[in-house]
Amino acid sequence: MLEAPEKIIFVEEVADFLADRPSPEQILAYRPSNAVQGRFTELLEKKRNGELTANEEEELSEFQQTEILLRLIKAKLRSAPRP
Repeated sequence: MLEAPEKIIFVEEVADFLADRPSPEQILAYRPSNAVQGRFTELLEKKRNGELTANEEEELSEFQQTEILLRLIKAKLRSAPRP
């Protein structure tokens, strides 16, 4: 029997990154880990093929919500007045 892949929690990765108090420049340069990027790609492929389980659908939604939050934070940083 195949084991399910370990769930990669993107929001936890982002929370860990932000807890380290990165500079605005570090936040703007932030990119998800290779593991997160790979899992996201895998989930998108499964969705395109109609193969997502309910749990994977929820996981994909969490990835997308976290990505939206990061984009919003980065947009606000880019538009903030410089000291």
